[in-house]
Amino acid sequence: MRRFAVFLVVGALTLAGVGWMARSASSAPGPQEVVTRTVRPGDNVWSFATSITPQGEDVTKNVDRIMQINNMSSPNLRVGDRILIPIDD
Repeated sequence: MRRFAVFLVVGALTLAGVGWMARSASSAPGPQEVVTRTVRPGDNVWSFATSITPQGEDVTKNVDRIMQINNMSSPNLRVGDRILIPIDD
């Protein structure tokens, strides 16, 4: 009986793992065109995001995009850093 219980647990874990691996990818569809900017005094991620956000739209979405494209865990920038800014056609 104990072996059967272990068999059931291992089987359930295996099926759960297969289900987890079958998730669809959440990456952007296709390549993202970007431009490189050098950070100057007073620049911040918000200002870069504001420059590419159409009036009336949510700037925070572009803050997130910039941070993701640049693999940033924090929005802090240093003067002289080079940062990639997405360009929408």
